[in-house]
Amino acid sequence: MSLRRSLALALASVSFVSSAWASPHVLKPGESYSELSLGLTSAESYFRDSDSKSWTLGGTFEQRVLRSHNELGWHKRTSVWLDLPVVSRTYARGTGATATSTGLGDLGLGVRIAVKRSGMPISLSLGWTAPMGGNRRLFPGTSGGTGLDGTRYGTAATANGQKENFFDAGLQSLSASLAVGGTLGSHAYYALGTGWMTRYLTVGATSTTDRFANFLNTDATLGVWCSPRLLLDGTYHGTSQIAQGDAYDRILGNTDRELKTSFATIGSRATYRVDDKLDVFAGAQFTVSGRNALAANTWYAGMAWKQTSLGRLAGAFGNTKH
Repeated sequence: MSLRRSLALALASVSFVSSAWASPHVLKPGESYSELSLGLTSAESYFRDSDSKSWTLGGTFEQRVLRSHNELGWHKRTSVWLDLPVVSRTYARGTGATATSTGLGDLGLGVRIAVKRSGMPISLSLGWTAPMGGNRRLFPGTSGGTGLDGTRYGTAATANGQKENFFDAGLQSLSASLAVGGTLGSHAYYALGTGWMTRYLTVGATSTTDRFANFLNTDATLGVWCSPRLLLDGTYHGTSQIAQGDAYDRILGNTDRELKTSFATIGSRATYRVDDKLDVFAGAQFTVSGRNALAANTWYAGMAWKQTSLGRLAGAFGNTKH
């Protein structure tokens, strides 16, 4: 198992996904949504490859994220987004040895296209991420992850002379997803989504000797207005690795077998709608099952500023109107 793999799902199962980002709704020209949040993730165990049971990591992994996400209505049926996090990650072994990496995370750019607006909205999202900043060794990158060999995690993270490999330059990614939504009466809504993502060193290089991996993602959100200003969301996210090249993990010449990755998270988010233009929110996300993935818990809070014509049943993108 390579050192790159050893930081495993630290982002796929660690990153929380805002309910706005997976929205089937698309902003109109001139409309905007901006979100600033703080997140904390912690993990002391991982899901094994052999039986998917949770097992000790031999230490504690922590991640702290300050994230800015901005979306702007562009053309009649298209909006664009920009996402940039500042990330600090630490692994502390039970013996006291630690490894830390801090810097800009992955820059995210994308477009959301309205396939259908009224009734049951449908949108197509296309995204790209790339490592940014002076610290390009911030790994594994905020666009998603790989798998991990938990038995080697601590040694790889804290071994002298190997940290440069452990926190190596991140890969780029391309993604495409389809989201559909609907309402349940006058106080609830839902959104369902499915998508594909590829992580790569060289775009288009997909032979068995190349460094790439492909993943399938599924998402579900249920939102309920509990009062005129309080919105509660429940979320589900699942990821399964479907293909990869041999070189994706074996950057140090290791000959271990490849580890396929899968994991599922559930979460909740509470949003208080101050007015049509301002939300404050807080939430949590937990990795509940998987293979070769961190058993991570994430907590986050933030504020959102927006100027949209969407109603309250559009979730995070909406205003106070019915």
